[in-house]
Amino acid sequence: MTEAHSVNFLRKVLEIHLGWHGARLDFLARFILALLQVRSVNLARLAPVLSSKAKISSNYIRLQRFFRGFHINQSDIARTIVWLFPQKEPWILTLDRTNWKFGRIHINFLVLALVSHNFSLPLFWCALGKAGNSDTNERIMLMNRLRCCFPLQPIAYLLADREFIGKKWFEALRDRNIPFRIRIKDNSKVFHRRKAGNYPLLREFQSLRINEARILRQPRWLWGHQVFISVKRLDVDEWLIVASEVYAPHALVEYAQRWSIETLFAALKTHGFHLEDTHLTKPERLESLLGLLTLTTAWALHTGIWAHAQQPIRHKKTLNRPQFSLFRYGLDVLQRVVAKIQSFGVQFLCLLGLLLDGELLNLHESIPCKMHLVLP
Repeated sequence: MTEAHSVNFLRKVLEIHLGWHGARLDFLARFILALLQVRSVNLARLAPVLSSKAKISSNYIRLQRFFRGFHINQSDIARTIVWLFPQKEPWILTLDRTNWKFGRIHINFLVLALVSHNFSLPLFWCALGKAGNSDTNERIMLMNRLRCCFPLQPIAYLLADREFIGKKWFEALRDRNIPFRIRIKDNSKVFHRRKAGNYPLLREFQSLRINEARILRQPRWLWGHQVFISVKRLDVDEWLIVASEVYAPHALVEYAQRWSIETLFAALKTHGFHLEDTHLTKPERLESLLGLLTLTTAWALHTGIWAHAQQPIRHKKTLNRPQFSLFRYGLDVLQRVVAKIQSFGVQFLCLLGLLLDGELLNLHESIPCKMHLVLP
């Protein structure tokens, strides 16, 4: 299979999901294939492999032109993610930030993601264009995008860390029918009708031993809202305190799924596409870049799920955990197939099936798509 064939086949698959015209789809297909080869978003590294028929300088200019002149519709990406990873139950969502500096410029993403297979897949995001925490209006904007795109979708709960708190924020979640499991700060003060005035929440939990947990069956007033509190003592002076809008006996276990978005950020950065290598700094260009990475990440995760079913990931003997994630497994498979497209052309076409209906395409009965040869 030639480079032109692989680009054309991937373009046809992407056309099913996205309403872009031909030139945009061609660029997207080339970008994804180049990204899988070099595993870096740095334009200087992508340019040599974007198109073998054009000069490297021409490829670099094409990359710059795309990010300068085209803004991705995040709703298109979100619908594609939901189509590729359908959820049998109400959605579990995660909300968090990832940030770094490029010179003196702060790059700061706020990401709302869908939890699937112990991984988070971005649905909507915002490049904040500033340092530090997001504000309530920026978070509400993402929730409005979610409800505009999926107005009737039931949500199991939203997971978020201690940054995402406050009266207006809790009110916004309740108005949009979004349950939550949100960690709150250790110094939070609450109100209870049986106690006089506001008091430090931890006063009720000083008797807990390390690794011991307790769930309050009666709500407490926090920032003008009734919430239910679950607490676990992690160390002498370290606590995990989770607030939920209803009594949730498994809130602490459910909150542990928030780590899936940290796995996502690791995949986007050092464990996958080295997002921190980008020299893009303008928010609208960064948001387009994350859109392209989201599609590539989804393909890698789907490939990893399939590959794990064929040949399970080994566990580390000492830590009793997988050697690498499903995403990393799939990324390794895709990189090998794309880098040796002439040898693994049929396997490449089979893997495209994962972007169609989550199943491998069996193109010919005499050419099985199990691809034992390309698995790491």
